[in-house]
Amino acid sequence: MIDHVAEPETREALAAHLGALGVCEGSYHLFGAHLDDAMVMDRRPEGWVVFYFERGGEYSLSVHEHEVDACADLLARVTSDEHVFFDLVAGPAPAAIADEAFDAWLNSRGVTREDLDPTDWKFDDVPWFPGPYWRRYFVRITAARRLAQMP
Repeated sequence: MIDHVAEPETREALAAHLGALGVCEGSYHLFGAHLDDAMVMDRRPEGWVVFYFERGGEYSLSVHEHEVDACADLLARVTSDEHVFFDLVAGPAPAAIADEAFDAWLNSRGVTREDLDPTDWKFDDVPWFPGPYWRRYFVRITAARRLAQMP
């Protein structure tokens, strides 16, 4: 059962809530625009729809009678993916170059890796091309906001 009191009840309230949580804006759209690799909410004649848009297709579409239910659906879907809480700050690049770029990004904000909570950053190595893996560094959006506000 959906708790209508705790959940944002309108698209505008949901946008503010997602922003406060630090969800990457590109991971969702609340006014029907079809952004690739994003959750979308739209108002259609059949009701409030929520779906995942990718490569020109609408996937996992659900229809809701009330806006509040569509908001709860989109909120649950978006926040179930931890990656939406992070921004890419360095890479993809060969590991040594990405490591240096990440340390430079931190240094420009007056911090080191040790100054960050371990849950506020992550990296992965991905095989973009044949050969060695390429590294990417991500920082939690709320942590990046805090760093930007530091004197």
